[in-house]
Amino acid sequence: MKLGIFLLIILIAALVIINREALFAPLKDAALKTGKGGFPILLPGSTQYTLGEMGDNLFLLTDTYLYTYNGGGAQIAGIQHGFQNPEADSNNKRTLVYDRGGKSFKLFSRTAEIYKNSVDDTIVFGKIGNSERAAVVTTSVRYSNLLYVYNSEGKQIFRWASPEEKIMGLAFGKNDNSVYVSALGEKNGEFCSYVIKFDLSVNGEEKEVWRASAGNSIPYYLEWDGDGVYSVTSSGAFLFSDDTGEVAANTVFTRKIYGIPEKDGIRVIMFRDSASNGEAAVVYNSDLEEQNVLILDNTTDYDIKDSKIYILNKDKLSVYNSVLEGIRTYELDDEYSNVKIIGNSAYLLGYNTVQRVSL
Repeated sequence: MKLGIFLLIILIAALVIINREALFAPLKDAALKTGKGGFPILLPGSTQYTLGEMGDNLFLLTDTYLYTYNGGGAQIAGIQHGFQNPEADSNNKRTLVYDRGGKSFKLFSRTAEIYKNSVDDTIVFGKIGNSERAAVVTTSVRYSNLLYVYNSEGKQIFRWASPEEKIMGLAFGKNDNSVYVSALGEKNGEFCSYVIKFDLSVNGEEKEVWRASAGNSIPYYLEWDGDGVYSVTSSGAFLFSDDTGEVAANTVFTRKIYGIPEKDGIRVIMFRDSASNGEAAVVYNSDLEEQNVLILDNTTDYDIKDSKIYILNKDKLSVYNSVLEGIRTYELDDEYSNVKIIGNSAYLLGYNTVQRVSL
């Protein structure tokens, strides 16, 4: 009996040690003492900034540092990444920063670097999952592209060599147990687009679950959600069944795409509007049927939060509901280039400031 209890204690201790980062990082974050907050956050105007969100926090990526801030504007951390061409992707807890055109990438919490890893070939783009898994797509001498997936400790758990098709996008599924790839090939002089689902629960084995055609056009966007796998191409959009890859819905575009916001309760696509020389926001229902259209002036940036779309036009922020009816317009104190909606606030990036507007 005593021996059994002793072995159980040893097993629990081993599990705690192995998973110490996942277990204690949230406690470390909660206990962190941040600096004095307040807005606007003043920034040196000598570098380019990328504004992003990490749960209830925001980050700024520069050519040398990743800065994180809480919702009150207090700086949490400033971490040097050391990359030539840094780009980032984030979820609620983590930020993946990779060196586009380089061979290294890092995973960060809001307070510190978690791990650094590198690949043999140059990185084309990266993507973080819903939790702590991350993926990078690289060039290859033997293949069109290589896809690598890593766990929370930076250990490779999956690799796929794309034989002929170029990998254009990827998305993680529920619980990060699957990954979806949009790929572009060529047949008889025409583009051939595919969406491919891989199972990540088979200990690194390359297990293709299904492959579906997405028409003869260029893939722009790929996302998994509760409705299925959502793929947007240059000529139309598709919704594939997560289980079988069968087409559940699709639509054909008659306009040129301007931008594709991430879905957050509403599926919107931004198009160029030739008649007004501006943009048109189009909302689609679950069957990808066009529901409403909103003609906009020159849009600076946009974001979606809780079935509302936020349109930034330099010194004006306009809010629309799920059927594109205007709710409110905020007159801003300056001109801004980017907007992120976090909680009940809009965070706006200017030339040398980050401003917050309560919504």
